Amino acid sequence: MSTYSEAKQKIIKELKVALGKGYSPTAAELETPPDSTMGDFAFPCFTLAKGLKKNPAEIAVEVSAKIEPKGWIEKVSAKGPYVNFFLKSEVFGKNVLEEINLDKENYGKAKEGRKRRVMVEYVQPNTHKEVHVGHVRNFFIGHTVVNLLNSVGYEVIPACYIGDVGAHVAKCLWALKKFHAEEKPDNWAKFLGEVYTEASQYVEDHPEVKEEIAVVQRELEAGKSPWVSLWRKTRKYSLNMFKDVFKELGLPIDVWYFESEVEKDGKKIVQQLLKKGVAQESQGAIIVDLEKEGLGVYLILKTDGSALYSTKDLALAYLKEAQYHPDRSILVVDSRQSLVLQQLFATLRRVGFKKDFTHLSYDFVTLKEGAMSSRKGNIIRYENFRDTMIDASRAETKKRHPEWKDKKIEETARLISFAAIRFGMLRQDPAKKIVFDMEEAMSFDGYTGPYLLYTYARAQSILRKAGSVKPKIETKKLVLPIEHKLFFKLSEYPEIVLKTSQDFKLDRLAEYLFDLAKTFATFYHEVPVTQTEDKETMAARLALIESVSQVLKNGLWMMGIETIKEM
Repeated sequence: MSTYSEAKQKIIKELKVALGKGYSPTAAELETPPDSTMGDFAFPCFTLAKGLKKNPAEIAVEVSAKIEPKGWIEKVSAKGPYVNFFLKSEVFGKNVLEEINLDKENYGKAKEGRKRRVMVEYVQPNTHKEVHVGHVRNFFIGHTVVNLLNSVGYEVIPACYIGDVGAHVAKCLWALKKFHAEEKPDNWAKFLGEVYTEASQYVEDHPEVKEEIAVVQRELEAGKSPWVSLWRKTRKYSLNMFKDVFKELGLPIDVWYFESEVEKDGKKIVQQLLKKGVAQESQGAIIVDLEKEGLGVYLILKTDGSALYSTKDLALAYLKEAQYHPDRSILVVDSRQSLVLQQLFATLRRVGFKKDFTHLSYDFVTLKEGAMSSRKGNIIRYENFRDTMIDASRAETKKRHPEWKDKKIEETARLISFAAIRFGMLRQDPAKKIVFDMEEAMSFDGYTGPYLLYTYARAQSILRKAGSVKPKIETKKLVLPIEHKLFFKLSEYPEIVLKTSQDFKLDRLAEYLFDLAKTFATFYHEVPVTQTEDKETMAARLALIESVSQVLKNGLWMMGIETIKEM
């Protein structure tokens, strides 16, 4: 049990004694006051007031008078309809710091998910297109979810699902053979993305070629040459590029799935659903009627027999079950696919799937000019986006540290830029669109990744400057309000991790780390550490700083961000 949870249990125990058998309070009822001067925890008396038909403020006064401060509880007071509890810094703070010092990188981890297996499917780029800035939101959300679930004890299987067949591939190959048969570009992956855009725009102006492209798609699905050989060759270029990007971003991927591998099985499953009466023919196509569930009609095979995303999604679900038997499947997919995924889950339930399916939805990353589209060609390529961020970070690092060697500047610039990109994506509510502002994300001040890295580096700098004085947990020396505020903020981290692993509101974690950094900044400006003459007080404050540093590092790791000791 974390110190935070233990503190709650001690408060609930005292409340139960004070309230008697008429009402049994729970830890979930305890709230954190908006201002730390009002206490560490507050118990609202509204529910009690309804039952007793009394004023909640009067009840708060009565209850607070019955609780004698002892142990972890330093003071109890009534404030309006709340009973406020103040924790004793020396006892509570010591437990917090000792827990962090003992657990270190494991602080905040739990075992709630033990013996349960979860598959997280994220990272779903299409071959024959480029990886762009819109994809990275998916990458970072999925990566953080994997880390969170691992941290609370689940057996997590991170998987990617690559769209390597379908209409977009047929369109690209058709244009490649028609307009660029003899070309040999230096960067094939980039070139294929450009050809796809060219083909999409050409089709808009020449709709008569749609049937030619449809023929290419049908021949690909039938395994006919020369299209299959061209597909294999060009697919390899895209996959090599994907692997480079995934490695650079450190994405955890244990299993690779491909649409091409499940396409044939998908068509077989459609026929099985047809025989079982789960699916039916409609104007030559195959559908699943989900009107009773309020989900409309789920189209699972085209009239010409060509596979759809839904065809392959069904086969992929069967394959995942056969290979891993996950207790839960989480699909990190953008909000445009919400209806289709709900239709998929409803169809799977009809055929006997009883496992938990979750669509973790997120909205677009947009440009200031509007939404990006590979088809329209107005995307920001990942490589260009990354390089622009690194260039900005490099310039800032050189300005701050002209004495540093080029290698150190380059390593630091990369870490800062990746922190800026990740945090800039993850600090946002996944359900809301992002208009990504590179300049804002790179700022060393404010709600940004570089600010958090700078806070960590500042803490490390203080620990280095302390010289021979080593951190020592001695909380009787830490009596200032800002020090107590840091104790409480540090204690919240395991609760933040657990809650976020349950509802995937990833911006909660980002906000927590920013609040911790701001609280530490106040401490830094108000409290002398290395300047104090009392070595025992210095050692105690260093232990507090060491814990802040550890929790920042743990939280940033959860978001896939690597810390820097010097900036």
